[in-house]
Amino acid sequence: MEAAAHGFADRVLLSNAVFTGIEDSVSSAFVALQGEHIVAVGSPAEAEDWIGPATVVHHLKDAFIMPGVHDNHVFFTGYMSMHRGVDLTNAATIDEALQLLRQEAAKSPSEQNVYAYGWSEEDWGQLPGQSLLDEVFPGRPVIAINRTKSYCWMNQFAQDKYQFAPDQCSAESRARLLMDMMQDRELVRQEFLDFARMLAKRGVTSIKDIGFDRHSGLLPVLEELEAAGELPLRVHFALEPVLQPLDIPAGLQYKERYQGEFLRFQGYKLMMDGVVADHTGDMLEPYADMPGVTTLRPVDYEAIERAVQAADSHGIKCCLTAEGDAAIRKAVDMIEGCNRSRGDQRIRHSISDLEYPHPDDIRRMGDNGIFAEIYAQILLLNPSYEEAYMAAVAGKENESRFYNYKSMLEANVPVTIGTDLPLFLTSVPDSLYAASFRLFPDGSPSGGWHLEQGMPAAEVLKAWTINGARHCGMEERTGTLEAGKAADIAVFDRNLLDTTATEIRDAHVILTITAGQITYDAARNEG
Repeated sequence: MEAAAHGFADRVLLSNAVFTGIEDSVSSAFVALQGEHIVAVGSPAEAEDWIGPATVVHHLKDAFIMPGVHDNHVFFTGYMSMHRGVDLTNAATIDEALQLLRQEAAKSPSEQNVYAYGWSEEDWGQLPGQSLLDEVFPGRPVIAINRTKSYCWMNQFAQDKYQFAPDQCSAESRARLLMDMMQDRELVRQEFLDFARMLAKRGVTSIKDIGFDRHSGLLPVLEELEAAGELPLRVHFALEPVLQPLDIPAGLQYKERYQGEFLRFQGYKLMMDGVVADHTGDMLEPYADMPGVTTLRPVDYEAIERAVQAADSHGIKCCLTAEGDAAIRKAVDMIEGCNRSRGDQRIRHSISDLEYPHPDDIRRMGDNGIFAEIYAQILLLNPSYEEAYMAAVAGKENESRFYNYKSMLEANVPVTIGTDLPLFLTSVPDSLYAASFRLFPDGSPSGGWHLEQGMPAAEVLKAWTINGARHCGMEERTGTLEAGKAADIAVFDRNLLDTTATEIRDAHVILTITAGQITYDAARNEG
């Protein structure tokens, strides 16, 4: 067999369901890879021109080929802290958990921290007492985070050292602890590779990771992996000031230093308000179930605006995390002000969460080219429609304003998808179930929850792929399946655009390829 002028492909994928991301539909097609790149996409009849004696051919039948998944909002440190130490998931009692903690402590020097995770108050029937840990571990920190990340069982030694209370264990509250956890570089390296393997099984080829302050714990590890050619996915990262103020000099340094194919700086993340569900989100109108209250946690908008303006003036983009409509309006105001100053040289700023936006501000987001970072799996936080909180906090007449993705699309808001991992683990099937079918975990309500505000399935896929690439300045390199782009590919076991709501959550990844390299292969149990 003679090679055509273009040479033979290293690998050819053939399927009856290929979603390139350029069109909204699927077609029978092949995708040919050479090295790190896609070299051809076309009809199956044209595939033979690319197949030589050494070409690996994947006959995938009806499996679904799509661009690799980009999760636009993750916290590796959050995932790490939920997997460090001893797993208490199966500990039936507090006494059993204490015994596991003793065994864990015996493995390390007496001054080292003892970590655990995964326990549940429901399983034990009560919260475990601090005094138990104080008695058994009087002179070393013990921190055991529960399954829902809402409570840390700690001794007094740990509370004094890390300066947060057991019931105030958000990632930001645990920043000092997380900094300590990142000091063991070899352990962090292994944990990050485990993290990447978990994501590869979900079709992820690229992430935007949020790191606190200068992200000094993880960046050296990522640099080493990149230099050795061992970074298994593209890592974009943003800095969230927590223990230190916004660091413009660090941002400028990172902007110049990290602009590679696999490690890339993406600006700052700035927290605005809290959470609508617990009334710390900032609302334009009082909460329906808390008359006269628009937020339980006031926001220093002036300080945030100064930070945004400082970043924008240096050409560094910001992601503003805002849930309530008042906070979202302020976020749009800030970015709109930056855009006025910049004219046609807009920066790709974004707003994340966007739980309860006002329709007027959705339109303004579109006018200003502000990217949305939504959590498309968010309905799955509620066991059922009956147990959901949206109508209670905003009133039944306003609940359709929650997660109104269709309005964003109609306003030309560029929508990306993140998970706030470890809030959720990346799942394209789950996002289709929640954002397209608009169903809660139990399948309620019949016909979907405000289905008119759902996101068409093809738009969900584009939000996971090309829109995320565009937000990260990588749209010329990845995000769609076309010749010349990086071979970042995810393959699911079924056609995601032709699967019912009752079956979509059973869909799973069978093959993930990043820059031409297989990072997960279900058939070989690799990755």
